[in-house]
Amino acid sequence: MAAPAARWSGPGKGAAACRPPVLPPDLDDLELDGLQDDDGWVERSVRGTAVAADAERVGFGRCAIVGVRFTGARFHRLELTDATLTDCDLAGAVLEESTFVRVALTRCRLDGADLGGATLTDVRFTDCQMEDLGLRLAKAERLVVEGGTATGLDLYRARVPGSTWHDVDLTGADLSGADLARARLHGSTIVDVRGAKALAGTVIDPDQVVPVGLARIGDSGIVVAPRD
Repeated sequence: MAAPAARWSGPGKGAAACRPPVLPPDLDDLELDGLQDDDGWVERSVRGTAVAADAERVGFGRCAIVGVRFTGARFHRLELTDATLTDCDLAGAVLEESTFVRVALTRCRLDGADLGGATLTDVRFTDCQMEDLGLRLAKAERLVVEGGTATGLDLYRARVPGSTWHDVDLTGADLSGADLARARLHGSTIVDVRGAKALAGTVIDPDQVVPVGLARIGDSGIVVAPRD
């Protein structure tokens, strides 16, 4: 049986508020070679090579997923609960309307992946590569992103209030219409972002004042030019 959620020491603030996955100490091995609609796995240590699939409502609960390649896979409404993903490749994967609850992703590749409309609760990305990751219309509570790169990230109209983005490269991100109220952006690169109005109410480092200010100015249409 899984350990009780009471093991969590929270709530804390910022990154500390994100609840970690709860997994049992012993997991049965699973060598993954494909997935079909409505497949579900519980308490497994999952490994595999290239898993190219087009499946809906696949679920993993209390699972540790290591080194699996889901490159270009289509998992509509994927459900992950109390799961860890380590060194996995999800580049170009379509994961629309997925639900992640207490999920930790470490050193994963998600370049060009699509999590549009996803619901993310207590999800942590650590040192992940997320260039052009799509999070349009996503909803998140206690989302934490630490390290890695997220250039070209698409947060159009995403609701991620109180999220944490520490030491993340957000160059060229689209924040248009996003709810980033109380988001903590310490150490992150905020250059050439679109929809910089969404940065109102965020928490930044003193050395981020200039780039954030320039982003806000650019978004407002103000032109800075010498007098003729």
